[in-house]
Amino acid sequence: MYIIKPVPFSLLSVSEPENDAPVWSIGTTYPLGGTVIRNGAVFVSSIAGNLGLDPDNEPQELVGARWLRKSVTNIRKFFDGKLSTKTVGTSPLVIEVTLNANFNSVALLELTSSETLVEMIFGGVTTVLGTIVSGAEPVNNWWKWLNTTFFSSSHRVVLPDASGFSGAVIRLTITGPNPSIGELVVGRSVRIGTTTLNSGTKMRNRTFSTNTTNQFGDTTLVKRVRARDVTYSVVAMRDGFDSVAKFLDEIDGVAVVSYADADWEQFTNYGTIIDWELPADMPNQFKFAITTQGVS
Repeated sequence: MYIIKPVPFSLLSVSEPENDAPVWSIGTTYPLGGTVIRNGAVFVSSIAGNLGLDPDNEPQELVGARWLRKSVTNIRKFFDGKLSTKTVGTSPLVIEVTLNANFNSVALLELTSSETLVEMIFGGVTTVLGTIVSGAEPVNNWWKWLNTTFFSSSHRVVLPDASGFSGAVIRLTITGPNPSIGELVVGRSVRIGTTTLNSGTKMRNRTFSTNTTNQFGDTTLVKRVRARDVTYSVVAMRDGFDSVAKFLDEIDGVAVVSYADADWEQFTNYGTIIDWELPADMPNQFKFAITTQGVS
């Protein structure tokens, strides 16, 4: 099992325009329900005749806020800490971010594409960190179609050997029909131990959708977001585990990427560590369980 602790990055460019709504203007009067962009976020006016009130200065925790923060803009959703909101665009969707710290891993979550090229630009040199292909290999005749290669689904991808320095630029080129990405995580990966493929390693899907049935037997389904929890059964060594335990304490309450192996996509998760325990005797080689509660 490995855990990627994110490092900060700054948005450099996105091929899509930031046009979710008009940019807020101090001299414009906004109606009830009017939307604006202010510093990368979309706000909705909760009053009529909204004039001269800066959305950034409106306390969101107060009842009666005159501007309500709806979300970040489309081009910023790939780093808003949520998997259910995605940055979407037309093909190719090109995203560039500048790293503010050294890193050794890259994760792309809720990725929808036919092919995604991940590059690093540093010191004027462009290096390919990985190419992610999903779906069927392109063909132009029926014989090739009969013998085509089908690539595995790649919605949660980890590039464990993608390392670089602070100041490097990561460029994603996402192609295909309706390309999108839910979250980009770049960070430092730490090995926790060896994941065992047994009944102790499991994934649980949580849905927030609801079914309600009225007195006449009519059922209404309200579809909402879902999240996944993953429990890893891990074999670890006692020697050196103190540093691992310290790392687990450091990431308490931090959204991280956890994965059993880069090829085990079903056990790749994004969320917080909620539970882990150690045996009292702690032999030289011991087994323990650790759970990541996914965010939606």
